[in-house]
Amino acid sequence: MAATRTGVRPYKNREAWQPHLLLAPALLFFAVFAIGPLIFTLYVSLSNWSITGAHSFVGLANYAEIFSSSTFRQTFGNTVIFAVVTVTLQYLLGLTMALMVYRTSRGQTFLRLSFLLPMMLAPVVVGIVWKMLFDPSYGPIPELLGNIGLGQIPWFSEKLPAMIAIIVADTWQWTPFMFLILFAALRSIPTAPLEAAVVDGASSYRVFRDHLIPMLIPASITAILLRSIEAFKLFDVVYMMTGGGPGVKTSTITLNAYFTGLRTGNLGTAAAMTMVLLVVVLAAAMIFVAILAKVRSRRGATGKLSVASAEVAAESAKEAINA
Repeated sequence: MAATRTGVRPYKNREAWQPHLLLAPALLFFAVFAIGPLIFTLYVSLSNWSITGAHSFVGLANYAEIFSSSTFRQTFGNTVIFAVVTVTLQYLLGLTMALMVYRTSRGQTFLRLSFLLPMMLAPVVVGIVWKMLFDPSYGPIPELLGNIGLGQIPWFSEKLPAMIAIIVADTWQWTPFMFLILFAALRSIPTAPLEAAVVDGASSYRVFRDHLIPMLIPASITAILLRSIEAFKLFDVVYMMTGGGPGVKTSTITLNAYFTGLRTGNLGTAAAMTMVLLVVVLAAAMIFVAILAKVRSRRGATGKLSVASAEVAAESAKEAINA
């Protein structure tokens, strides 16, 4: 009665805290399994932490050590090369495959399932398979290249061939991921602007350049962002194919951190490497997100009007043709 006299309804108070109560388990899980390990890793990177558990706070000494290390600089450069080259190849191949399947009227289901098979394999298995394919002794790829006159290529004993082999293996596995996102984006594109452009006499290339590519920009940025994050963490394929060799010429930051932390027992330096990688990935992600937000805001201001005008143009063109 007192609540009724004051005009306060009890159920409104429940509505205020119920969303927070429902989100509490997810937030607790995120805090324990994501924020907690991240804070611990940051602390380890600032400590002289050995594999035996003995540690002491050393501040930024681990970061100064890795930035002065030629091995870390080389592995960082390898990681950037792998990320840029593999993501670029995967995007171009994925877009080509998506356009091919999109324009195919028969067998789309079979093609989609066939293209997605490599992505379903574990990266360790992919590394083993491609190491066997590139093996100089019994691999079919060196034998095929030798039969066409290219000679014996030292796939795992020199830097450039070894990096090419790793890039080929990673591209083979993750191009289907790009295909999946881009094909879904193609299926969601309105056909009215494309039909209007064709009626106006635009060639297939002009339709692709002036209509399809701008409409695919948000999906493209999202796909590139997701694959770039994973490409910077490349580990399994490199470990199984080359082990980072010859020397450290194909090693990545994650592989270097693994060897530093678990082989030499210097967990502090390894944690510092992973924190540097985290900062680089976050910076790249922020840039991509900013670009995506800018593209979406620009499309939100002009997209509806352009689609509406294209629909009107298409309808007018159809009526003219029918007449």
